[in-house]
Amino acid sequence: MLFVYVKGENRMDTKRLFEAGHGNKAWVVFLICLAIMAGAVVVASLIQTDFGRVAVTNVTYENFNGIPIRAKLLVPAEASPDHRVPGVVYIHGYQNNRETGDAYCIELAKRGFAVLNIDAIGRGNSGIPTDPKDPDFDKTYGGRTSLAYLRALPFVNADSVGMLGHSLGAEMAYEVGLTDPTVKALVITGFAYTLDATLTRPRNMLMILGKWDEFRKRMTGTRHFEAEWMRTPQTKQVFPVKEPEFGKTYGNFSDGTARRVFVPRTIHFQESHSHAAIAETLAWMKQALHPPDRYWIDPDRQTWQIKEWATLIAMLSCFASLLPLGLMLLRARFFSPLQGPVSGSYACSYKTYFKFVGLNGLLMWLFLPLILILFAVHIYLAPIDRIFPMMMVNGVVWWFFWINIIGFLIFRRWFRKRAAKDGLTLADLGISYRQDRFALDGAMISKTVMLAAILFAFAYFSEHFLEQIFIVDFRFIFPFASDLTPYRAKLCLVYFPFILIGFVLMGIFLHGQLRRSRKRTWFNTFVAWSFTNTFALVAPLILFLMIQYIPLFATGFIPLVGPGGMFVSFVINLFHIIVVLIMVIPVSTWFFQLTGKIYLGAIVNASLVTWMFVSSQVIAPIPV
Repeated sequence: MLFVYVKGENRMDTKRLFEAGHGNKAWVVFLICLAIMAGAVVVASLIQTDFGRVAVTNVTYENFNGIPIRAKLLVPAEASPDHRVPGVVYIHGYQNNRETGDAYCIELAKRGFAVLNIDAIGRGNSGIPTDPKDPDFDKTYGGRTSLAYLRALPFVNADSVGMLGHSLGAEMAYEVGLTDPTVKALVITGFAYTLDATLTRPRNMLMILGKWDEFRKRMTGTRHFEAEWMRTPQTKQVFPVKEPEFGKTYGNFSDGTARRVFVPRTIHFQESHSHAAIAETLAWMKQALHPPDRYWIDPDRQTWQIKEWATLIAMLSCFASLLPLGLMLLRARFFSPLQGPVSGSYACSYKTYFKFVGLNGLLMWLFLPLILILFAVHIYLAPIDRIFPMMMVNGVVWWFFWINIIGFLIFRRWFRKRAAKDGLTLADLGISYRQDRFALDGAMISKTVMLAAILFAFAYFSEHFLEQIFIVDFRFIFPFASDLTPYRAKLCLVYFPFILIGFVLMGIFLHGQLRRSRKRTWFNTFVAWSFTNTFALVAPLILFLMIQYIPLFATGFIPLVGPGGMFVSFVINLFHIIVVLIMVIPVSTWFFQLTGKIYLGAIVNASLVTWMFVSSQVIAPIPV
C-alpha cells in the first residue's frame, strides 16, 4: 500500500499551541533560547580574550592594489611600545574565513604573541580579488601587506615576526617566507614545501601535513607520503642531513635553518583544529620568536575548543529561537490567518518511505556529476563567475536546484497516479490553498513572505549585533554565518531565487510525499517528522562520504579526486552541507505543522541558507 490514512486526525492538533493559555510557554522558551545564545557568545568571547588578558579588535587596512583587508588582531593586554612582543600573521585556507584560524591564534596570543588573523582577499569581510591575469593581482591574497602592517605596529617586535597558514593560506605564507628574510619563523599546515626552498629559505620552517590529508598527493607529488616524503628532492634540498625523520628538528633556530615535518593523525580540514598540530606550532614559534617567558603556558593546555563549541551552541540557539518566535507571531491578529492544521490524513508507509529515501539518495549522489557539468559549461561555453562569483557555492546551489527539479518531475508522475486512484489532492500535501486544483492565495503568500522576512531579520541582526560587540560569529570548525558586507548582501539577491526554488520543491518532497504518520501529540510528531526528514536528506550524504573516507582511512586510497583535486574540495564541503541541513530541516518541519503549508518554512530556510553561503564562502578562482 503506497500510503495510509490515520484515524484520529486531531492526535497532532496544533490548535492548542494557539490557545491563550500557551502564550507564556512560548515566551519562556524564546527567552531561554536568547539567554543561551547570548551566554554562549559571552563564553566564546571570554575564551578568545583569555578572560581579559588578550585584547581583540577588528582592523582594516588597504592592500598594495587598493583592496581592503579586514583582520582580527589579538594582542596580549600588557604589550606596549616599551614591552614589545613577537608577531605572527595567520592566513586561513581557500574555503574559509579568518575565524577558521582562531584555534591557533587564541593559543598564540595568550602565550605572548601579537597575532593578525586575516580575512584573505575574497573571503570574509575583505575586498574582492582582481582577475589573476591583472598585473596587480596579489598571489598572497593580502598576506604580504598584512605582514608589513603587523610589523609596523608599535607594540610588535619587528625583528621577531613569523607567518602561519593552512592549505592555500599556507601556500600564501610560504610564498612570502621564501622571498622575505625578515620572516623569522614559518609554519605551513596542509601544504608542502617545494623545490624553491633551500637550507636557509624560508627561515625556521615547520611543515604539518595530516596522515590522511586528502590533498597530500597533490601537495607532495608522492603516492605514499609517509614512506616517500623524507627522501624526496624537496626534502634533500631543505634538510641539512641525508635521512631526516618525521617529528625531529634539524638545523638551528639562531641562523634560521631549523626544519621539522610533523604528521598528525587527521584529515585536511581538521588540521586547522588539531590539538597536536597546534601544540607543535606553539612550541615552534616559541623557539623561533622568543615571546616573554611570563606568558608561556604548556602547549597542551588549550582552550580554543570551548570557543568552538560555544559558537555552535549560539548558532543553534539562534535558529531554535525562531520556533517560539514564529509561534508567537502567528498568534498575532495580522498573521493569524496563516494558522492551519496539516490537511487530510495522508501518510506514507515505512516501505514507501524507504523507497522514496532511496530514490532521493540516488538524486543526491549526482553531486559530483552535476558539478562537473557546471564547470564544463563555465570553462567551455560561457564563464558564469561574473554574475555568480562564488564558484564553490555555484556548484552546491546548481546541484541542490537540479536534484529538486528532477525530484519534482518524479513527484508529478507519482501524484497523478495517486490522485486518480485515491483522490489525493495538492491541498492534502500542503501545496495548494484549494482542494480542487493548485492555487495560491495572494494575501496568504504576502503575509507568509512578511513573516519569513521578520524571522530572518531577527536571526541575522541577532548574529550581527553580537558579532559587532564581541567579535564572535556563528561557526563550528567551518564558517557558517557572519555579518554581510554591502557587496555580499547584494549577492544574496543573486543566489536566493535558486535556493528558494530548491527549498520549495524539497518541502513538497519532505512534508508532502514523504510525510510519515502522526504521533499522539504535536511535540512527538514534530520530533518524529524532524528525524525522518533529516534522515532522508543526510543519510545519503553520509554514505557518500563513507565511499571517500573508508578507503582513505583503511588503505590511504582516495577514490574521488577529480581534475586538480576539485572533487576532493567539494566532497569536504559535504560536511558543511550536512550540518546546514540538520539545522534547517526542523525549522521547515515546525512551520509546516503550524501552517499546514510548505511555504513559510521554505522561505525562512532559503533566507537562512543564502545568508550562510554568501557570508561565509569564498569569492575567488578555484585553485585547480
